[in-house]
Amino acid sequence: MKVLPFIYNSPKEYWNYFQPTNWLEFVLGEINPLYSVSTAKAKVIAIHSESADAKTIVLQTNRHWKGFQAGQHVPVTVEIAGRRVTRYYSLSSSPSAKNPTITVKRQKGGLVSNFLNDRLKVGDVIELGQASGEFTIDPSALPDKLLFIAGGSGITPIHSIIKTLAESNYKGQAKLLYFSRFKEDIIFFQSFAKLETGNSWLEVKHVLTDVPSPGYESGFLTTELMDKFVPDLKERLVYLCGPAPLQTSAKEFLKDNQVISELFLLPTQIQTNYQSSGPVEVVLLQSHKTVLLKGEKSILEELEDQGIYPPSGCRMGICHTCTCRKTSGSVTNIKDETMSDSGEGNIQLCLSRVDEKLELDF
Repeated sequence: MKVLPFIYNSPKEYWNYFQPTNWLEFVLGEINPLYSVSTAKAKVIAIHSESADAKTIVLQTNRHWKGFQAGQHVPVTVEIAGRRVTRYYSLSSSPSAKNPTITVKRQKGGLVSNFLNDRLKVGDVIELGQASGEFTIDPSALPDKLLFIAGGSGITPIHSIIKTLAESNYKGQAKLLYFSRFKEDIIFFQSFAKLETGNSWLEVKHVLTDVPSPGYESGFLTTELMDKFVPDLKERLVYLCGPAPLQTSAKEFLKDNQVISELFLLPTQIQTNYQSSGPVEVVLLQSHKTVLLKGEKSILEELEDQGIYPPSGCRMGICHTCTCRKTSGSVTNIKDETMSDSGEGNIQLCLSRVDEKLELDF
């Protein structure tokens, strides 16, 4: 009779056991971990260290994965301690590569980035979603002059784009300004050195922000640096990818440029003066559960703290995997501090903070 409370508390999980496709998925997975009815999966065939805290993972995908454009990112799902978790990572190889790669920089306290750096091994199988993102380049309309500005792991989509330019025999001029904390923190150092040597149109400048080293520029983005490295700045299309402080600083120099940028910013990295007034009751309609959330973090984080794991992906409002129907109550968007009305509507759990008693269709 133990099954009865389970059926009541987790009806969706119960009925999933009886879906024929789930049984077929299980059987195919037992034959070959890459086999699937419809899920894109990939086998890890190599892992390379790229810097002091970043590794490139080389993948062999199954037939369900549809490929990508240079600059796009892909959802990666792994199981950690019995829990399926998903994060987005940029593809770092060119789309023409036989085996696509992702490059993962370890994040302080990051569940998935640390797992992929420390625990993932050759032969493991991970689950992929389809690639997406607008941080791409149009090969049919390439400008004569490009400038890439990157910081930290923001270099990964740019590495994919520059490799693609090299393969397409780009005839223009491209410069890369890449900010790292110290010499050993530089990702793709050898790859960019090889690309620069083999392609006269490419010039790479490494800048170290924390620990100076002989032969490298040091400091942050300055007028002097920009004037010296890109005196023709206004003539260039700029691709910008990196942490928020770098992007804010860079855009001060790029007011007259066309800029294509991508910013991955976790809600926990957003500084606010918000103070919670106390626990708020949240009813999970499909799960038949009622929980108390403090309103101090995103709803997604607070549910996970209580052992409840809604579907989630990028955790920064890009992928919409955690979108959930709110049937009553109001929430505040963590990014722009806008408050919803109290009626029905879709909310992103990773970007929403609870304000008042809430009912969620989850």
